[in-house]
Amino acid sequence: MTGKKYVKCLLLLLCTGIFLTSYSQPTSTSSINKAQVAAKLEKRIPQLLDSAVIPGIALAVISEGKVIYTGGYGVKSAETKERVTNTTVFDAASLSKPVFAYAVLKFVESGLLELDKPLYQYLPYEDIQQDNRYKQITARMVLSHSSGFPNWRGGDSLRIHFEPGKQFRYSGEGFVYLQKVIEKLTGKALNEVMAENVFTPLGMSRSSYVWKPLLNDDFALPHDGFLKVMDKNKPQQANAAYSLQTTAGDYAKFIVAILNETGLSRQTVQAMVSPQIQVPEKAFDASSPMSKSISWGLGFGLQQATDGSAFWHWGDNNTFKCYVVAYKQKKTGVLYFTNGSNGLSIIKEITGLTVGGEQPAVDFLAYDKYTDPGMLFIKNIPSKGVAKAIEPFLNAARKSIIAEEKMNEIGYSLLHAKKVQQAKEVFKLNVEAYPQSANAYDSYAEACLMNGDYKAAADNYLKSFELNPKNEGAKQLADQLLAPESQKGNTTLTLKGYPQAKLITLAGSFNKWNGLHTLFFRKGNEWLCKVDLPPGTYQYKLVVDGEWILDPANKATATENGYTNSVLVVK
Repeated sequence: MTGKKYVKCLLLLLCTGIFLTSYSQPTSTSSINKAQVAAKLEKRIPQLLDSAVIPGIALAVISEGKVIYTGGYGVKSAETKERVTNTTVFDAASLSKPVFAYAVLKFVESGLLELDKPLYQYLPYEDIQQDNRYKQITARMVLSHSSGFPNWRGGDSLRIHFEPGKQFRYSGEGFVYLQKVIEKLTGKALNEVMAENVFTPLGMSRSSYVWKPLLNDDFALPHDGFLKVMDKNKPQQANAAYSLQTTAGDYAKFIVAILNETGLSRQTVQAMVSPQIQVPEKAFDASSPMSKSISWGLGFGLQQATDGSAFWHWGDNNTFKCYVVAYKQKKTGVLYFTNGSNGLSIIKEITGLTVGGEQPAVDFLAYDKYTDPGMLFIKNIPSKGVAKAIEPFLNAARKSIIAEEKMNEIGYSLLHAKKVQQAKEVFKLNVEAYPQSANAYDSYAEACLMNGDYKAAADNYLKSFELNPKNEGAKQLADQLLAPESQKGNTTLTLKGYPQAKLITLAGSFNKWNGLHTLFFRKGNEWLCKVDLPPGTYQYKLVVDGEWILDPANKATATENGYTNSVLVVK
């Protein structure tokens, strides 16, 4: 690389950041006493896991730019009771993003990629070619979450929600596009790129964006909020936004590299942890005022508090949750990984036991603390039942004092855990506490539907539609439930057996993979569903009491985004 080209890259990094601050040599370190922090963690962590209903945790503490402590507590599986160790692999979820950002910035330094060159000039993107604004999107915008893309497109096509570069919107989709660009430029798959440029140089021997056999010897299983063990996803396709598998010790090596400016120049590291875009006070509420303490850098969130500035990030894929915060000047930090859905309820406890100080990022994320009423309520449901568990949280009128949104979340946690009757009870409490909420009635209707209470489901869907006429989906479901014989269409699907099933639905590319949109109805020994579809080829699945299955009457299958689906051809 020529000297002129290197200077050009650094000028792009340093001069075009929206809020880039000037660099200064670190002037101080803040030492953490290893023996003291170890003693505090060993005493408090087991209590925290029990109080917050978290099966296991692995964490690492950094002081003076070195890892001074790693530890594993709790279990990898609530069923087998195998203990978490220092080599236990966890899903990193969105902690995958900063590691990828580090690799991207190495390519910026090498001249392979320009931070402010539109990505389409490297690789046109068919998924968004209908919106010409995508040609403005750059690597800087992706890394600072200002591309305009949503987090994920869901069943919809990819869209741009605002002029790229103008505001903050957290987006995994942007990272996927940048991943494709990097793979095109290097001619290599993402995991190979990451192994060559990050894992091997930093000694991260138990890290990978795809599952490898060497990880099978020690990995954590995911759990819901009731400590039910879930299936472990072992990614076969790399995704820069969320598929990293790693250990606390490995991830700490990456954070140490940032603190010690290893693998990247000082100027590039400073750009990585300097503000690029303002963010709202609440992570997923664009209408909230701009934050005075939180901003976004190139791959990391940034926080400014009275005790200094720090870079941070969180990971949340529902059943694996994790967090990291580190102080560049102090060269201190802490990170932890959990295998339970309540893992982010203890951020302030973990940071308080280790690095201390204010943590405005916690308020930005707005996760419930394990001591909040909603968390205490859900914790006591398995042992006490809904009726007794809610008692401390009823007002004088015997209505729930827990926020509507939190009660809704608890109800859906119960639904996902297949505790349908308890979910109904929770949603009913929410309807009683918030009788003017269309959303409360809609959720209650869904629980009734999943319990096979079709009449109650229809009534509550209609009530939701009455309160919110824009909720046309509720009206459509009510109409199906009240007149199943009115189903018409050019295509009929049948499913034999399943006499004990309460709810069977059809989900596919024709209804945006909505598992509640199109219903089967029992007729004799079969379940029938009629749909009216234009000629074409569609991928689909059947959903039987929440389980997504291939159509046993149709052997035709296709693979899309790592999933195998049944194929329907309408002529």
